Amino acid sequence: MSEVAVPSLTTIPVELVYRILDEMTPKCIMLSLGGVCQRLNDITDTYAPYQEFNHIFLKAGGMDLEGFAPLANALKFNQTVTKFEFIGDHIDRTGAEMLANALCINRTISIIHIKTNRFDPEGVRALGNSLRFNQGVTTVDLDTCTAGAEGAEEFFRALTINRTLRDLDLEVNYLCDDGTRQLAEALKVNKTLKTLSFHNESVVKEGAIALAEALKVNDTLTSIEISWGGTDTPGIKALAEALKFNSGLKNIDLENSHMAPVGIQALAEALKINRVLTDISLGSSTICALGTKALAEALMTNQGLTTIDLENNEIDPEGAQSFAQALQINQTLKKVKLGSNKIGDEGSKALKAITRDGLELSF
Repeated sequence: MSEVAVPSLTTIPVELVYRILDEMTPKCIMLSLGGVCQRLNDITDTYAPYQEFNHIFLKAGGMDLEGFAPLANALKFNQTVTKFEFIGDHIDRTGAEMLANALCINRTISIIHIKTNRFDPEGVRALGNSLRFNQGVTTVDLDTCTAGAEGAEEFFRALTINRTLRDLDLEVNYLCDDGTRQLAEALKVNKTLKTLSFHNESVVKEGAIALAEALKVNDTLTSIEISWGGTDTPGIKALAEALKFNSGLKNIDLENSHMAPVGIQALAEALKINRVLTDISLGSSTICALGTKALAEALMTNQGLTTIDLENNEIDPEGAQSFAQALQINQTLKKVKLGSNKIGDEGSKALKAITRDGLELSF
């Protein structure tokens, strides 16, 4: 009596596999079948509904660590997901290490957004290390992940090797001076990062100066957001000096930087020379009368800026009048934001009298 042949995953007809897949969700396919065998991977990757499965979004309470483990493992073999988004506080260092291991193998994920998690420095270090090997990720957003200088160090080391990362957001990660210095050293070498963002109240003189020195030689970054409420005058002056030499930055956001008059005056002097910047944001930076006058004078000669945000400062009626005079002369600015200041009726009258075409002015 001949034995009955038992179909296996290496011989089962593709059409039958498709019929099985029709009864499964894309997420279930990835978690249940990902990595079982190469033939099954090849078949699921050609299954049309599964090809549309390109975004994983997990929110708080949506998955615990036990459930995250098979997902991280499946990502090693998945070839459809391009965006991984995770918002919550229930995946710790172990989860970060699992994801990092997957990223060392995965070649299709290009965007990673991880916000408000319990990743400690070691977890963040693991993710950073994975970027040494991964050549597919172009965007990383680790908003409020408590990276710290220790955890972020591995990210910055990876920046000296990685050639695909274009956008990095480390907002509210407490880098302090040590972390900022490490970042600065990486920026002197990296030639691919285009946008960088971090907010930190503890970056002061040494870190700010180190970053400024890096910006003198880095001409790849086009946008940088470095809101650092604790930055002192030497740091702002160093940054201003760097802007005289930098030839790559198009957009700079310095909101909440609490600049002293001498700092904003130094920045204004840089704007008289810089011809590359098109957008600058100085909102909530305690800009007072002396700083306002210096900026207005700079705008009379600057021919590069198209947008300037000065909302929520201490611009008084006299300062508003200075800006009105500058805006009659400057022909390149297209958008000026002066809301939430102290311009009064006289300042408002002067701004309303501007007759320039093509100017969007709010106050």
